[in-house]
Amino acid sequence: MYRLVGAFACAAPFFPAHASAQVLSQYFPEIGRGVGEIWVDEEQLRLSREFQPQGLHLGGFKLNGNLNEGVGYIDNANRLPGGVQSAIISTMAQIGLTSDWSADRLYTNASVSDLRYPSQGSQNQTTWTAAIGGYHDIANDRLGFDYSHLSLVQVPNTIGSFATIQPVKYRVDRAALSYTMARDGRFSLIPEANITNFAFDQSARLPSAIGIAVPQTYRNRAVIVESLTGRYRWTEAASALVMLRGTEIRYTHGLAGYPGRDSNGLALLAGIDYNAVHLVDLRVMAGYQRRFYRNAAYPDYATPIVEAQARWAPTRLTRLQLDVQHGIEDSAFENVAGFTYTNVQLGLTHQYRRDVLLSGYFTFQKGEYQNTPTHLVGSILTQSGGSQTIFGGGLSAQWLISRHLSLNLDYTISNQNVLGTTGKFTVNTVMIRVDLNL
Repeated sequence: MYRLVGAFACAAPFFPAHASAQVLSQYFPEIGRGVGEIWVDEEQLRLSREFQPQGLHLGGFKLNGNLNEGVGYIDNANRLPGGVQSAIISTMAQIGLTSDWSADRLYTNASVSDLRYPSQGSQNQTTWTAAIGGYHDIANDRLGFDYSHLSLVQVPNTIGSFATIQPVKYRVDRAALSYTMARDGRFSLIPEANITNFAFDQSARLPSAIGIAVPQTYRNRAVIVESLTGRYRWTEAASALVMLRGTEIRYTHGLAGYPGRDSNGLALLAGIDYNAVHLVDLRVMAGYQRRFYRNAAYPDYATPIVEAQARWAPTRLTRLQLDVQHGIEDSAFENVAGFTYTNVQLGLTHQYRRDVLLSGYFTFQKGEYQNTPTHLVGSILTQSGGSQTIFGGGLSAQWLISRHLSLNLDYTISNQNVLGTTGKFTVNTVMIRVDLNL
C-alpha cells in the first residue's frame, strides 16, 4: 500500500482503500527504512505505462494531481449492528510537488477526502493530510526528514476501535529524521528518531449513553521512537537487517484519581530485504517487543512483532501481494494495556486487457484485549478482555480511458464485531468512480 512518505503517488494503491488499516502502518514508511525517500511500485507502473499520468514539469519540479468523484451504496452506513443503508457521495483529491533534481530530493503533498451519506448525515466525514520532506546527500551518507499532518476520523469498523454513533475526529502530527551512513556500501547504519502527537478534541457519542458525549482528551499522547537499523548487503538483490527500537509514550492529559499511563517500550528485530526485479520482492522484519509501564499498578506487556511484505509476478500481467503485521497497538479507548493486533492482506492484480485492470483482495484482522486492572473497573478505562475480528475483501475493475481519465467499479465487504456491542454484522459497499489525473 502506498504511504504518505514521498511525492503524490501516480499509480493506484495495490489494495483498495478500506477503513481498517492501522494509522502508523497506513501512512508512514515500513520500520527499518530511512525517511524522506520516495518508493514507487515500478512493476505496477509497468503494467499500464502508456496510461500513466505525466503531470506538469515546472522548472526543477514535477506537479501531479488527481480528482476522484464517486457515487455508490452502502447497506450499513453506521458500521454497527442494525445500521441503516444509504447512498454515498465521495469526493477525493490529491496534489503533490516533487523535485526532479539529479541529487537531493524535496517533496510536498496534500490530500482531502469527503464522504456524504444522504440518509445518515451523522456519518458524514471529511479528512485531509499534508506532508513535506525530502533528503540531502552528504558524500555517501543521506540525511532524511519528513513532517506530516493528518486530520482523520475513527469509525467503529477500525481494528481497536469501539462502538460510537458518529465518527470521532482526531489529529496526528509527526516529525521524523534519519541519517543513513554509507548507504551505497555493503554495510550501512540508519539511526532514526520521530515523534508523533495524537490529539482528540471531539467527544464520542456511545450507543449505550444516549445523549451523553464522552470526552476523548484523555487519549491525547505523544509517541517518541528512536531506532538504529543495520543493513548488510551480501548480494545486489539481498540484504540482512537488524534493528533495535525504543518507544516512549507520554500522555498529555492525566485522569484525576488514576495512576499515570506513561510507558516505555523496547523491540529487537531482524530480517531480510530481497528484490529480484520483475519477479519477487520480499521484505520481512520479525522480533520481540515489550512495553514497560512507569507505574507499577499496570502490568507489563510483551508479544512478538512482525512486519512483512511479499510481492510476486508469476506473469508480466499478474501481480500477487501479501502484507502481514503483528504487534502492540494502542486501542481506541486507551485501556492502559493496549492490545495485540494481527493484520493479513492478500491481493491480486491482473491486466485483463491493455486498458483494463482487474484486482481483488482479502483481509483478516484480529485484536486481542486484556482485562482492565481491578482498580480501574467502573472508570472511563474499563475494558473487558476479549477479541475483535474483521474479515473482508473486495473486487475492482479499472478502465483506463486515457492518461487523464479512468473509470472504476468497486465492491467491498467486511464482517466483524465491535467492542461495546453484541453479535457480528456485515457491511457491503458498491462504488462507481471517475478519476481525473493531471
